[in-house]
Amino acid sequence: MDYLKAGHDFSVINQRSQAYVVEACRPWNLSYSEHVTLLSLYSHDGCRQNELCQVMQADKALVARNLKTLEAKGFVSRRQQGTDRRYKYLYLTPKARELQDTMEEILRKWVDVLIQGVDEVTLGPALQLMHQVATQKRWVKVLLPLSIEQSMKP
Repeated sequence: MDYLKAGHDFSVINQRSQAYVVEACRPWNLSYSEHVTLLSLYSHDGCRQNELCQVMQADKALVARNLKTLEAKGFVSRRQQGTDRRYKYLYLTPKARELQDTMEEILRKWVDVLIQGVDEVTLGPALQLMHQVATQKRWVKVLLPLSIEQSMKP
């Protein structure tokens, strides 16, 4: 397997995806990460922050930063439910709800660009493989030893 080519290809897809989404979201001053957070909230409105982290499979600090900026931009509000002050629940504002179709269309158009010219017979297994790689449980086990190895290098 050509590891350099595989790494390069993943990197190119990621960079182009981010560039496309940032440009498409320019009218609302949304970053790529904020766009992804909004998309996750569209199907998990009313969840707690830790639940959103699990849904997004993202770092708590990243999600907290995104929520802070989305709240400042008027897309998200945090509210307590009942008398329990330990938890704040995340809710999309009417401003965010009005943009749901647009935000989802940005994603649809980009995915269409990515898969353009790929026949259905190839596409199904390719998407299944991509999903399998993205959801593997071993990521934690792989990343920790890599960070330890890096710190041991002279």
